[in-house]
Amino acid sequence: MISKSVEANKINLSNVQFFLLCTIPYSLVFSIFVADFFLVLICFLFIIKNIKEKKNYFNNNFFKFFFIFWIYISVRSLFAEDIFFSLKSSLLFIRVGIFAVAVKFLIEENPKRIYVLFIILASFLPIVAADGLLQFFTGKNIFGYYVKPGRLSGFFNTELIFGSYIARMTPVMIGIYFYCKYLKLISQKKSDFYFLIIIIFLFFLVLLSGERVANAYFFIIIFFSFLFFKITISKKIVTFFFVILLTIFIFFRSEVVSQRLIFFTLDQMQSNTYQAQMKSNTDQTEVSKYFPTYIFSVDHHNHILAAYEIFKENIFFGSGVKMFRIICDQRYKVNKHSCSTHPHNLIMQFLAETGIIGLFFYFLSLFYILIKIFKIIIGVMYYSINNNDKAKFFFLIALFIGLFPIIPSGNFFNNWISIISFLPVGLYISKIKKTF
Repeated sequence: MISKSVEANKINLSNVQFFLLCTIPYSLVFSIFVADFFLVLICFLFIIKNIKEKKNYFNNNFFKFFFIFWIYISVRSLFAEDIFFSLKSSLLFIRVGIFAVAVKFLIEENPKRIYVLFIILASFLPIVAADGLLQFFTGKNIFGYYVKPGRLSGFFNTELIFGSYIARMTPVMIGIYFYCKYLKLISQKKSDFYFLIIIIFLFFLVLLSGERVANAYFFIIIFFSFLFFKITISKKIVTFFFVILLTIFIFFRSEVVSQRLIFFTLDQMQSNTYQAQMKSNTDQTEVSKYFPTYIFSVDHHNHILAAYEIFKENIFFGSGVKMFRIICDQRYKVNKHSCSTHPHNLIMQFLAETGIIGLFFYFLSLFYILIKIFKIIIGVMYYSINNNDKAKFFFLIALFIGLFPIIPSGNFFNNWISIISFLPVGLYISKIKKTF
């Protein structure tokens, strides 16, 4: 009787964690506070489980690597100019590492749970996209949120992350889809083609969102979807040309989309576009005048310059997590474009806030992901791979998107970014076995 009671408690505890996990995709849209709160609860329950069962679930390579990085950024925060502001972000960052390990063991404990996650994402992402489509055609979404000039926000209202959410969650959904196929939880016949149609629908909503970075991410996703999905060559050719023609149609029919994604982007990169505006500013940066083009835009360019100056103050250890915004305002605000909450570039953020040592962790992670991606691509070219490998591949793509080094990026230590980036980590490091 005692053993049955213990087993029941174990199952109930796991079920509560999994229920909370299932709410994460929704709460990331409607309330980041709720998403973070549920994540903390998952971590808390997982630690209790770890203690009760007297097992070390944290004894894996990922968490060892993550723990060393967490120790480093936490110790660095103790020497930051604003210790409390930096330390509260670095210390609490441990939760996303615990979250990833919790996801790993929740899936390994009962692989059928992966199907529930698939149903959630495969139904919710099209709903998010459809709401954005409604906003595009009518000017407001189902809740009455109005469209912003040249941008869609959908359920996110004032937060312009509609396209980013879809672009970041889509490879996670595709990876889960292939996990389900590997476990034979989804029909093997004709499912790839119908699922590809859903992905193409999501792609066009990201296109209409006007988010340039999200579109760059989704082009990567679309390319590998055509490569990995088992669809006849004729269907692939027809679908590919359909995507191209519809994309061209949208660019010609929607002046807002074409202006923002092409002409506005090129315009932002040209220095002379901003000369008249900047001449009126007495605090304009002298450095920017000598560049024929800007790095992405005048804002991104000046953020990078400011981050570089902060990096030079402490090249090995950086200034501390989230200290860019404070130090930039104090010492490097040479014009109104210089400072923000973060440098909008991951490499420069790691250099400015964690130094060369922190950048080493970043590049080590990025190289690991790229090596694994190339190995699977080579496998596709020279021999067949199973659906488990395909699932791992798309989780790696989700991770690569989260660490993309070149184009503008979000704040690595931001709550929303952290949660959406570490969910695929837990799925990738899980080892699913066919036990049924």
